[in-house]
Amino acid sequence: MNLKKISLFAVIFICLISLSGCFFLIASSVGALGGYAITRDTIQGEYDAKYAAAWKAALDTCNMLGAISNRDSTKGTMEALIDKAKVKVEITQLTPEAIRVKVKARKGLFPRVATAEKVFVKIVQQLIK
Repeated sequence: MNLKKISLFAVIFICLISLSGCFFLIASSVGALGGYAITRDTIQGEYDAKYAAAWKAALDTCNMLGAISNRDSTKGTMEALIDKAKVKVEITQLTPEAIRVKVKARKGLFPRVATAEKVFVKIVQQLIK
């Protein structure tokens, strides 16, 4: 019975990946409103947090992992060079108590989802402490 469930999950997962150029993976996380979504080069998630805390977490993370080249706190955007990839972080205030964090990473024309995920996870870890 357990092997059947695992096999069914694997088949569904493979079908989802093969049917679309980009796929979404929804995973729950502590403190999350709806988990996070992954596409080819972008990871985003909504969290119960203040905008100022999210901006500081993103700034600290990008400074720790690489070099920030451009930032605008009024627009909620930040660009940095991390692991030789151009990383763009966007923070959007959804409500006074909720924000969306979006991290996109590319090296030239190629997506770097592993880099985006690393930056995203570090930001979220600081938010849910």
